[in-house]
Amino acid sequence: MAFTLPGYRITARLGKGGMAHVFLATQHSFERQVAIKVLTPSLALEPRFAERFMHEARTIASLNHPHIVPVYDVGEHRGHYYLSMEYVTGGSLKARIKAGLEPDEAIRILRQLAQALNHAGKQGFIHCDVKPDNIMFRDDGSALLMDFGIAYNPQQDTRLGDSIPAGTPKYMSPEQHRGLALCPGSDLYSLGCVFYEMLTGEAPYCGDDDADMAHCHLNNPLPLLPDHLARYQPIINALLAKTPEHRPASGEALITLLDQGNQGSNTVRATSVADPSATLLTPRIRLREQRIGRSWRGGLYQYDIFLVADDFAQFQEHHPVIRSGLVDWHGQRGRRCRLITIKATIHPWISGRIKDYLRKLRHAEGLEFLAAIPMHINLVASDGEPIERLEWPAEKPERRPASEAEKET
Repeated sequence: MAFTLPGYRITARLGKGGMAHVFLATQHSFERQVAIKVLTPSLALEPRFAERFMHEARTIASLNHPHIVPVYDVGEHRGHYYLSMEYVTGGSLKARIKAGLEPDEAIRILRQLAQALNHAGKQGFIHCDVKPDNIMFRDDGSALLMDFGIAYNPQQDTRLGDSIPAGTPKYMSPEQHRGLALCPGSDLYSLGCVFYEMLTGEAPYCGDDDADMAHCHLNNPLPLLPDHLARYQPIINALLAKTPEHRPASGEALITLLDQGNQGSNTVRATSVADPSATLLTPRIRLREQRIGRSWRGGLYQYDIFLVADDFAQFQEHHPVIRSGLVDWHGQRGRRCRLITIKATIHPWISGRIKDYLRKLRHAEGLEFLAAIPMHINLVASDGEPIERLEWPAEKPERRPASEAEKET
């Protein structure tokens, strides 16, 4: 695409997106380098695309903040709609995630983006497309929120049409997937997805297509961080809550949450967020045997395990007690061990990992006898609401092929 613009000297083409081309230019009046975004000519012929492009320019121009890319100029020249903005040379967040980020750096970036979204929210704007591709860096390392092309103002709705804007499904909030009303917390959900990706290198939810992605955001449990990042789990829990009222209400509220974590230990607690599922649980465990019947061998017994865990790491700390208790019980009762019950009071977002742990426990070295004993599991949330009930029957032992000697006899 050839492009000339009075007052600027175009020096290079920087890239092309779905709607626009981006050029590097020198602005004559200030002799400074700028990035010029130009609406693709074919789209410029469509009034709705031209209006959307100009809407982006007007939106950014009204948002004067250190962590929002500044717009210097906007206009139209010979059918080309353009805006000039700061030329940012520090690369994208997407590239930094690929290279690997330290947790402290991720927290610093999270704080800066929270400030940017807080400012936009105060002006009535919801970005609607917060993702690593739309976050760039200056040379000094400061983060900039870019691309307000589908920014939404619920009060003014300056876009053409009245539908909720669609962003990028991998980062969209549940309410955005549903087409419901958006709020600043919707952007914070997307920011939570970005924060999870900064920490782990992967998005919190993945799907084969947009519909599958929507299902994940709407129905899947909250994603769990690896154990070495567990101190950041409360931030993830707060930002990725399924409903907006259970998330921080604004970027400022998120910053307060981060500050509260810094004042205490290295573990950030999300107790300031009005989420009943964020109640802290005091880990504990209790084991009990009870007689449930009698056979010609003697009594038949059930082994009950009651436990509470605030996170998966604390659940794992119960492992030595559970293991030794089960081994001792089986050593004493042998074939008279008839049932194991486990009642676990936990947070819903660790239920998947606990089920996986218990499945593996039945086949762990030294605990193979568990596979022959039925297991009933009752997972309960901190508020007493049921999460899931499971009944795993005894597994039939695998029949091994007879040896040659056995066949002869």
